[in-house]
Amino acid sequence: MSKFPFKSCRSALLFSGDVSNEPDPNFLQTAGCDVDGAILAWTKKEKVILTSKMNATKAESSFKGRVVSIDSIDLSKTLKAMLPNGRIGLDLSHITAARYLRLGKLMGRNRLVDISDDLDNLRRVKRKDEIAKIKKAVQISKSILSSLRLSPSMTELDVVRQLGLKCAERNVIFAYPPIVAAGKNSREPHHDPGPSHLGQGVVLIDFGVKYQHYCADLSRCYFLGPAKEERQKYEEAKKIHAAVVSAIPTFKTGGELGRFADEYSRKKLHWPRMLHSVGHGLGLEVHDPPHLGLKSKDRLQPGVVLAIEPGWYGKDYGVRYEDDLVIGKKKAQIL
Repeated sequence: MSKFPFKSCRSALLFSGDVSNEPDPNFLQTAGCDVDGAILAWTKKEKVILTSKMNATKAESSFKGRVVSIDSIDLSKTLKAMLPNGRIGLDLSHITAARYLRLGKLMGRNRLVDISDDLDNLRRVKRKDEIAKIKKAVQISKSILSSLRLSPSMTELDVVRQLGLKCAERNVIFAYPPIVAAGKNSREPHHDPGPSHLGQGVVLIDFGVKYQHYCADLSRCYFLGPAKEERQKYEEAKKIHAAVVSAIPTFKTGGELGRFADEYSRKKLHWPRMLHSVGHGLGLEVHDPPHLGLKSKDRLQPGVVLAIEPGWYGKDYGVRYEDDLVIGKKKAQIL
């Protein structure tokens, strides 16, 4: 990714860890490394990382380009000298309003343009090494899920603790706060685990780990007791998932995939319209590009990694089945 890809600007600035403590995905993708509190200055000539003296050694060992160690008081002068005249691209989806206003005052507001969509497109199709890391994250996540031991007397938080311990044993961390939803709580797609006991019925677990910054995202339902109706709905969710996976080579956009899943679930299985989209992209973020909403125009093509998650949410319970896949030239492959 050495060629400068942005047509709307002559340079770009990306910031590491601007919004949260997590590595900024677009900084990580374009710089090829994670350096806390650093700035990537990207022009047609080169990529340069500007960082504090405290992080300079780490930057020099992990970044393939030039590293400039600088005090914060000299940052403004350095940026002005380094960047060419003309517009400056910013990832407005990942920087704070305060930083945007400071840069506008320093560089001139009329020079700043949003390149977040362009950055999304750079991350949409995964390289082979990225797919391998996502696959490893998925494999570890599936291993952990298959090793769970659940009982009616356990609470949702007990399960979260069990997931955390199993992650620690494998030297990985959560890709996102896991969802554990028992009984009626499974009606809520984004339920916060609490002291509710698992009891007799369905237990919905939405969980994934990170492996070298890349995420897995899986949902599975477990049944304690007969739960005949819940089991049937879960099998229907699996059918929708399988139908989508089989038909993926026919879809050109995320919207086509979303509309297919919507029509299949409502006409074939008489489901109501899902409360959320049938899935999303997956990569450095749990919700990576592309989008799979009914109106999405995001392109689907080989190398795109998706999490497909059909879910049904009724009065007394909900179910969801989610698995991760990569689009190939002729078919999709479950990871």
